[in-house]
Amino acid sequence: MKRMNSKTVQIRKRIKAIQGRAKFVGVLYLLGTIGLAALAACMPLLTNTTVTLSVMKFFEPIKELFKGGVKQIKTYSLSQLADLGVAVTYAIMLFSMLIDILRSISKLGWLFKRRASYSNGFNRNMYAMDDMGKRFSGVLATLVIFNLIFFMVDGESKISLYGYAALGGGLFLHFLCGLIGGSVTLFTMGERVEEEEREHGLLVYFIRNLIQLVAVAALLYFLCQASVLAVKAREVIGKVWMNKAGLKGIEYKDLLPAGVEMVAWLCVFVLIKHATASTEFNRDCMNGAGMRNFAVFSFFTFLLVGALVALPYLNIGVVEGAAKLNVKLVIAASVAFVAFLLDCIIKSRRRGTYDDMDMEMYFRESEAGRYNNPII
Repeated sequence: MKRMNSKTVQIRKRIKAIQGRAKFVGVLYLLGTIGLAALAACMPLLTNTTVTLSVMKFFEPIKELFKGGVKQIKTYSLSQLADLGVAVTYAIMLFSMLIDILRSISKLGWLFKRRASYSNGFNRNMYAMDDMGKRFSGVLATLVIFNLIFFMVDGESKISLYGYAALGGGLFLHFLCGLIGGSVTLFTMGERVEEEEREHGLLVYFIRNLIQLVAVAALLYFLCQASVLAVKAREVIGKVWMNKAGLKGIEYKDLLPAGVEMVAWLCVFVLIKHATASTEFNRDCMNGAGMRNFAVFSFFTFLLVGALVALPYLNIGVVEGAAKLNVKLVIAASVAFVAFLLDCIIKSRRRGTYDDMDMEMYFRESEAGRYNNPII
């Protein structure tokens, strides 16, 4: 009886410790979500932009549009249209961040539950922590992707000190909460409460995620320098909207590189979302949902960027003169392919597999059992 009581006390202490860990991580996720959204709303994360990207001034292009009537948009120049598009996109970014904050706050009830429920047992704290982690990673990925769009549209902007602070602080919380939250275990309830521990440690998944972030940073650096998407978009808008030439003045063959690059950027956005999410620290390890997304989309990125390298040699998208090798695109394609290989190679070893010594002992025992068994 004393032994059973000691086991009961031990599991209760373990449940309390795990719930406390989940609460701590959940609160950090909520504070990080609010902090990143506040920085994006109040401080300019980019400098030298034509539109001041703060909640107090971003609406100036929208205000000017409604002041003179929506019909005046027909008289807008390319720069005015670009400013209006940036202002609207910035408003969408802030609205999506606000939704993530509200959804994260709505999980506070579950995060601080202590007693077990019939359907979720003692795991409501863990589920709330996971949901709040998704909201935090959503805000972090939104901040990176939207500011990347603003950077490409403007062309002359730079990352400010507030931008570096937001990115550095967001990644620090991403790793800290991912490592602590990944150690929060699941409790099953049957005849007795049992704890399901992780099958593998977190070190290999930390290394995987670190490599993913480095690969994404390298891709962004080289793709931004070689990008022609913003230039082609301005050219098309200038012909269709400003010159009233319509679609007849567009050479669709010359737009193919921009279309391929757009699809490549969509794949890069998926890579950003995966690298900034807590997917790599999930409790199911390599069997977790979304664990193969980075490998799949890094390979797609390699194919698409490789196509951008090859298109000029097919006389597609060449402006003038002979086709030249775009070294920056070659490096970007190489980074995507190496990231794909490393994501496929670096994995935790499955437990329960036999090495050569195990197989040799297995066959020896099988042969011994066969000779000693009179039935065989």
